[in-house]
Amino acid sequence: MDTDAYVHHVIARQIIMSPKDLSIHWVWLPLFHYISAGAILAGAKMDTVRFANILIWAAIPVILFFFLYRQKTENNLFIAFLSSLFCAIFPIGILLGTTAQPEPLFALLILLFVISASSKRYIISAIILSFACMLRYEAWAVFIVAVLMYLSDIIKNKRFLINKKILNIIIPSLVILAWAILRSPFDGKLFGFLFQTQQFANDALNQTNSFQGGILKILYDIIYYPVFVPFLFTGINLLFVPFGIKRCYVNNKWFLLSGAGILAFISLSWIMKSNLGLDRHFVSIIPLYSTLTAFGIANAIGYLKKLNIKNKILRPGNIKITLLTVVFISSLIYLVMWLYIWQNNYKEGFPERKIASEYLKNIPDNKTIFCNDAIVEIFSDLDFRRFNHIWMENNPAAPEMIMQAAKTEGYVYVITTPEKWKNLNKIGKIIFQSPTDAESKSAILIIKVDK
Repeated sequence: MDTDAYVHHVIARQIIMSPKDLSIHWVWLPLFHYISAGAILAGAKMDTVRFANILIWAAIPVILFFFLYRQKTENNLFIAFLSSLFCAIFPIGILLGTTAQPEPLFALLILLFVISASSKRYIISAIILSFACMLRYEAWAVFIVAVLMYLSDIIKNKRFLINKKILNIIIPSLVILAWAILRSPFDGKLFGFLFQTQQFANDALNQTNSFQGGILKILYDIIYYPVFVPFLFTGINLLFVPFGIKRCYVNNKWFLLSGAGILAFISLSWIMKSNLGLDRHFVSIIPLYSTLTAFGIANAIGYLKKLNIKNKILRPGNIKITLLTVVFISSLIYLVMWLYIWQNNYKEGFPERKIASEYLKNIPDNKTIFCNDAIVEIFSDLDFRRFNHIWMENNPAAPEMIMQAAKTEGYVYVITTPEKWKNLNKIGKIIFQSPTDAESKSAILIIKVDK
């Protein structure tokens, strides 16, 4: 259901054909594309990546359970069980676990970083953080958290320290800088891809920041990721989160501060309209919010017991059972509701693109296909080496490039839309037109261009 997942997979295919062209990563970081490219070389398809994500997301609550269970804290079994269960049934996590998106892998890397850093295995944590920094930009916020924690140690000890903790700064910073240098010839300047990211989001949202919408818009955007998104998927569970913050910090600083760094990053990016405000940006902090919820519930149970309420339901012996029953019923209602909504909304998939891809796969020749529609390409299941991905929208050179290919091969095919076909000067002949796509409100055209 996630259109970006198809684009990621097509980029991975392009890497195999043009490994030296780093511009094909566009505004995204490269690690997921390279992993996918390696999987494709081994025979994987996009569904293979999806199944891998299912396994990764299924593993995260298990890892979270053992991480918390080994902590020296009161009721550690109760906290570990509750946290892992909330994490496992968090709706948006389940949804992203079925896509070919990088979020499940990123969430796993962040959790593994927290585990290794809190265990003072700084060589391992630095390597994991470096991988995460090449997967999603949110990891750069975790890198900043590592810098601040190192500076905090210096201030606390009143002297400059050289220890293994500094590896969490040195190795990721070298990796980030190396990628920026490698990208600079393609972007025209160092870190040019960051400006492309912001420009793309600004253009898509038709806004440059939240301050354009007045005070209410600013307040809404500030609480969007910390409050609105988790409430949307968990309801009353969110009420317990604030009451678990202190205990989580005492129990494991790395866990809380890394998650807080990611939350601050995605919130600031949303305020500055450098991201699209997608729910999936929250996925990497699901383990933290699940743990905060568990700590908050434990604290609430302890507080209610101290009140010594005479009501039968809220007697000390019944408080835990009553509260957990209410929370889990609420959680299951939200889980069933969201799974029903998503299943109902996406049961048809992309019917117009499926029809176009079926027509495409039955064309009995091996000519080049010019295509910017990743979904049609993936659905067609054709040899990816047949596809040429030159950008056809607002590209004056595209018609001539297509015509040159047609002269060389005798004829070629173009997958486009009526609006984009106009930009190609309506070269070629329409041999197929799908019904109008409900999402883009545009038909899918297959054009045959003769020499």
